[in-house]
Amino acid sequence: MSISKSTKAYMSLILILSFIVTMLVVPWNISRAQSNATKNSQPDLIGVVKSISGSKITIYIAKLSSQSDGRGFGRSRVELTNKTQTITVSSKTSIVTRVFQNGQITEKKLSTKDLKTNNVLYIWYADSKKTNISKILVQGTYDPYQTPELIGVIKKVESSRITITVATIERPQPGQNTSNNQPQQRLASQPPQGGFGRGMMNLKLSSQTKTIAISKSTVIVTRTFQNGQMTEKKLTIKDLKANNIVYIWYSDSKKTTAKRIMVMGTYSQSSK
Repeated sequence: MSISKSTKAYMSLILILSFIVTMLVVPWNISRAQSNATKNSQPDLIGVVKSISGSKITIYIAKLSSQSDGRGFGRSRVELTNKTQTITVSSKTSIVTRVFQNGQITEKKLSTKDLKTNNVLYIWYADSKKTNISKILVQGTYDPYQTPELIGVIKKVESSRITITVATIERPQPGQNTSNNQPQQRLASQPPQGGFGRGMMNLKLSSQTKTIAISKSTVIVTRTFQNGQMTEKKLTIKDLKANNIVYIWYSDSKKTTAKRIMVMGTYSQSSK
């Protein structure tokens, strides 16, 4: 059976078109699969930007730690280490951040010029040797005061120290009945970044007390809302009063001296 020249030409055209489609579609599918895998996978490295020089980014290596100590902050916290690492961004590196638009999460492309000191970076490598960076996801800005190390209600104020009753924050589960006749205080003030929304937290006192030293370098602040924006107002130890609710960050590993104290309002017992 002989095949006409027109049929041969048609078959040749089909083969050529099939080859072209294969060359275009397969890499696209691989790229999309890699992109989806990146979105759904844990980062290979987490860091906080220390400095940027051209295509080189020096980061403090960081880790995520969940808050399971009863302080009430359920979101993961970024903790820095003292180790640094320099990564190199190439033209193939995808740098993005995630934004909310029309109720959906979308990725917005960035460049190294958009990166700033203290940006939190999620990093994925392109190879097993961990030399080439495939993707960098910018996850906001690192805040060392995102989550307090200690929460308490002031019991006594002295010239260079305060004694507090240690407290924890509890978030009621949906439909949970909190009328158990236990003294609780609902925080009306806005918590620091990483906390829960207004009206969602209950402060519960423990039987433990702790004395915290206050040095000349201790920063004492409160947060206020003005013109729809949150601002910090500096205070002194003389401004602290009994029953003030305080968030505390330590300045030493022994956890005896405060580096920062944030006044979050005044505690008053109430039974529900």
